[in-house]
Amino acid sequence: MTPADAAASPLPERSHALPPGGLSRLGLTIAQRLIARPRAVEGQARAEGQVRAQARARPRSGWHAYRPAVGALMPSWAAEFALTIERPLMSSGVPSATLALLLVRAAGPWQAMACALGGAMREVEAIAGVGPPLPRLALVQSHSEPGFDAMGRRAVQTHLRAASQRGQAVGYRRTHSRQPGVVAWQPGAGVVLTCTGPVGVSAQAVVAIAGHGALPRLQPPPGGATVVRAWRCHRSWKPRGRFTEPDTEWAFTAGVVLASPSGSGLGRVARRYAVLARDAGWTATVLTGGAALQLARGGDPRYPAPSATARHASRESVTELLICCLTAAADQTGHLAPPSS
Repeated sequence: MTPADAAASPLPERSHALPPGGLSRLGLTIAQRLIARPRAVEGQARAEGQVRAQARARPRSGWHAYRPAVGALMPSWAAEFALTIERPLMSSGVPSATLALLLVRAAGPWQAMACALGGAMREVEAIAGVGPPLPRLALVQSHSEPGFDAMGRRAVQTHLRAASQRGQAVGYRRTHSRQPGVVAWQPGAGVVLTCTGPVGVSAQAVVAIAGHGALPRLQPPPGGATVVRAWRCHRSWKPRGRFTEPDTEWAFTAGVVLASPSGSGLGRVARRYAVLARDAGWTATVLTGGAALQLARGGDPRYPAPSATARHASRESVTELLICCLTAAADQTGHLAPPSS
């Protein structure tokens, strides 16, 4: 081709406009692909941002610790929760501020299998007569929920430590402690449980509560506590019919713990408390032996759920019980003690 012919032949015109068929049409030029790429990248980034936002909205698998407010509803993602409302005694014998700790468990993809394996291991060790060590509480960063103030790990440990030795007035010391620093529970022949700990010996009695009744009967007495444990349970068989409750996949157990530095007369106090609770409309039973021991420690998730006294209920019933316990534990101003870390 001569220079004259090259000058006479115009170059082919390359348009940067997309063809009518869009990106799916073959034959796009390199320039057209470069122009269309930022749009695809922007769409991919938007989709990834939505996935990350959904992941942040889901709570992490594990136990979330809160100081609940009065009237707070149970989180929708809860698979299990443990509530302890402590009313400790001061050294002068005057009741101090009521403290509530709510531990809520969010289930992960393998959480059910882990719980089943843990329960099987504890059962084997119990049959073998071997006392398993207290497992570690899998606390995670608490998910933000309205009506719940997140608690730190140190505050949770302090609360659970006080719950394991409730009924023991501050300043009381046992001079002859065989195992200092070790908390040992021992169910007796009657309704009184004995707890030997680093601060001495305390005695407790447990009254199981269920149903509906007057709220003052759920208030923990001075030195005692209210304990609630609830968990989702998928039953293998469920009756069907018009008169069957639509949702009974929850199990719960609740009780009021009476405590004193000595077990003298504590059994009579527990029976009298149960009679007063029945008069107020509640179903109240004084527990003995292992059932009382399970419920007294039911607010600590490191111990197995107290299934011996569990009842099936709907989610609405469990939420109503949670609200009743928090309302009954509040002071005259309608507030619980503020969170402390």
